[in-house]
Amino acid sequence: MPSRLSILLTATVLLGSVSCSRKNAAKAGDYNLVVGIGLVGGLCNAPLYVALEKGYFEAEGLRYTQYKVDTNQSIPLLTTGKIDVTGNLLATLIQPLANGLEVKIPLGIHTGCVKVLVPVGSSIKTLADLRGKKIGTTGMAASPTVIAQRALASIGVGVTAEKPEVEWQIFASSDLPLAMEKGSVDAIALNDPTAAIIENEGKGRVILNSATDPGLRNEFCCVVVARNETVQQHPEAVAKYCRALQRAAKFVQEHPEETAKLIVDKKYVAGNAAVNGAILKTYDYRASVSQAKAAITRNTLDLQRIGLVKKDVDAQALTNATFFALAGVPDTLTK
Repeated sequence: MPSRLSILLTATVLLGSVSCSRKNAAKAGDYNLVVGIGLVGGLCNAPLYVALEKGYFEAEGLRYTQYKVDTNQSIPLLTTGKIDVTGNLLATLIQPLANGLEVKIPLGIHTGCVKVLVPVGSSIKTLADLRGKKIGTTGMAASPTVIAQRALASIGVGVTAEKPEVEWQIFASSDLPLAMEKGSVDAIALNDPTAAIIENEGKGRVILNSATDPGLRNEFCCVVVARNETVQQHPEAVAKYCRALQRAAKFVQEHPEETAKLIVDKKYVAGNAAVNGAILKTYDYRASVSQAKAAITRNTLDLQRIGLVKKDVDAQALTNATFFALAGVPDTLTK
């Protein structure tokens, strides 16, 4: 089992050394024993940081190595066998899954984390008022874009290529607040904690919050993503990972302020601990197996309706191919 020192050291491994480390592990005969965890940043991954700091993986008997990876690179690293498990936003995965991406999703981590904001003094009061307006985002495949499109479509605002009733403008995440302030766009769609900070600083007003929106608040947006071969050949190792995350997610749910302080102090997440704690309170961190499955189906069907997934894709078949219930992992952790 790795020592605390080795855990801290591996957290700083760069992308370029991931492949080399995995090859060395294989040569040493450890590939089948050591799970490579892709450590992506962001407040959403609070349970992962808690599990690392409180020794929940060790308590499960999981041998692991962690690699600091960029969110955009986590899935390529997973599919090429350089890591075994990571976390990701489900909304960004549906299109790749429909196009042949082969990974497994065994657990949903939490709800919430996406907001659409308008200037504080804007005449836009509801999502419906965005018809004919410009919305800033970081990319058309980004989770905030997809979730905003789904929410708009649910109230009859056209977001398909055949009926485009909103215009999307692409900016770097750091430029979105300024684009809204200067009037280049009428609204912006982005993730927490940045969205919450803009709101708290009085620079934006939320008109969609996926953590509280009636159509989205019960949907798990962030999920565990596992390498196909690892799940098939070492299901118990992935089960240990998921059980540890469930325990950590329960801690986050019950102790959001303590969690926020811990992960800021340990430099997993930047920002103000009080602000982050308030954000965590709005999410449902009762990590769930069945809700992961339900979210895959629902996202697929919604993306078909708005033209992002082909109509001939069988949503249930896609769910069955992607979702994987691991033996020994409870649906949710209640104790």
